[in-house]
Amino acid sequence: MQSRIEKSIARLLAVKLASECGEVLSLYRAKRDGWIKMPEEFEQARKNSGLGDLYVIAYEEEPRILSCLIKSFFPGEAIKEFRQFNDDLVALPENEKIEFMDLCFNDFLSDESSHFFEEIFHATEEEREAASLRFEALPEDEKQSAFITVQLLFAFIYAYFYNHIALMVHGQKLTTLVPLAMQGDKKAFCKAIQIDRNILTGHPYFRDTYARLQTGEDPNFLDGVTSYIKRPPIRGRIRFPALYMLFAILDGFKRLEDFTASEILDICDDAKLDRYQNRIEDECNLNKMRIEYRKNQKIGF
Repeated sequence: MQSRIEKSIARLLAVKLASECGEVLSLYRAKRDGWIKMPEEFEQARKNSGLGDLYVIAYEEEPRILSCLIKSFFPGEAIKEFRQFNDDLVALPENEKIEFMDLCFNDFLSDESSHFFEEIFHATEEEREAASLRFEALPEDEKQSAFITVQLLFAFIYAYFYNHIALMVHGQKLTTLVPLAMQGDKKAFCKAIQIDRNILTGHPYFRDTYARLQTGEDPNFLDGVTSYIKRPPIRGRIRFPALYMLFAILDGFKRLEDFTASEILDICDDAKLDRYQNRIEDECNLNKMRIEYRKNQKIGF
């Protein structure tokens, strides 16, 4: 069994990722009825890259999601580079791991690549046209490399985001639900497509199963699938997106219960989550929110 990452590393990653993921959930979920919709700029970039819905294949195994990110940073020699990186990281004392990972995050945030998404959203039409002309002027091998890098990056973003939405809603990640569905678990099939409907078009098993169901093979199963397709993923119950994302990130590392209320409040402060806006002014309120998070997982959305 794979060992869990250190509690201190889980804390660092929660601080670095919670506010960003929470902002995506807050800004780009649908305004009504609990539907989640990625920003049109993301959808257009994903379409233009040629990735389509193929990113859903990453749900078959959780390491594939991180692999997409690593390969986008280390094209060609990704596996070799990552294994060396991982071996070096594992060998470090815990305090040095934290310092090293914190440095990596800070380096990324100060690098030009960190402006990638800002440019997607804020570029003018003239700037986009100029960028398109520059891209078209590149040699074919550089174009292909750029396409692959963008595809891998968006595969990571989509798969990571929806994986944790599933954990919030159902108490299981898509990387758990999809393999269960492929083993014949009909409930897992329905839960998975409720979170990310692109699975029905991008994953061969789901696509073929859905096509067979529409021929009348299993009417009850088809009714269940139809019901979940029509059912909004969150129905407005994620009242505090950034806080819920923080819970989900810790939960994804199987560390949520390992932190006291006081420790989570400290994480929230470091992640710049407003205590008042998230109704976590003190430890008592924080515990209430953690209980609410677990309750919503049990009853579903």
